[in-house]
Amino acid sequence: MFRIISRETLATKIHLFKIETPAIVRKALAGQFVVIRIDERGERIPLTLADWDRKESSVTVVFMEVGATTFRLVPLKTGDFVVDFVGSLGVTSHVDKFGTVVCVAGGGG
Repeated sequence: MFRIISRETLATKIHLFKIETPAIVRKALAGQFVVIRIDERGERIPLTLADWDRKESSVTVVFMEVGATTFRLVPLKTGDFVVDFVGSLGVTSHVDKFGTVVCVAGGGG
């Protein structure tokens, strides 16, 4: 079980969750994602890592309410748990050291 450390509504139907994940945060890198499942009956959905804090042992995901599982995530509160949080997965993004880098993407994923 993985505890929700904090949650925030960023805009209409856009939410941020910070989740305690000591094992995942140690390996988290830019461009990776996790797979989350709310409970034993829930579907598994991929969410991009938006941020992580190794000192706090947490990763941050941002998602849009668009389907059954994301609608079920929204009512969860700080201190609640999700049953599965698997990762970090995927090929990392390589960014050369040019100073501050801004990445722009489309969609809600």
